[in-house]
Amino acid sequence: MTHDEEKGVHHVVWCVRPASFPALRSFWEDSVGLELEELDLPDLGLKVLISWEGGVEIMSPFYERGALAEQARRFLTERGEGVYTIVVNVRGIDRLVDSLLDSGASLSFQETISPEAVRQRGLAKDADFSILQAGFNDVCGMPICLQEIVPE
Repeated sequence: MTHDEEKGVHHVVWCVRPASFPALRSFWEDSVGLELEELDLPDLGLKVLISWEGGVEIMSPFYERGALAEQARRFLTERGEGVYTIVVNVRGIDRLVDSLLDSGASLSFQETISPEAVRQRGLAKDADFSILQAGFNDVCGMPICLQEIVPE
């Protein structure tokens, strides 16, 4: 990930049960030929398989606690395994968040990921940028996460 990302779809996030991790890794790596990096994110309560180049992220609530663990388990209970969100790179995130809220969209989370946290989470090795994110449950029937890359 770089701070000069273009606007548009960045990647698709699937939420799956921990037991599905090995089969999904095999599918994406062995069948599709896409190498996935595994990220262990106990602060979020998740383990993640990700390919920035391929636009694929697979997350799973491996931990009992963490900022997103309960939300992921609720998603799995209510909807089963599947597309959790589409991450979209934007510019002017504050304006877009306000616009979506004005139109009745439901904000599920909003955060700023500092350059240090970007590096700690394994999102980029030499991050000189922050990531502003805002997740919405449904925008025209689709869960989305807006993100803006902000150079430091």
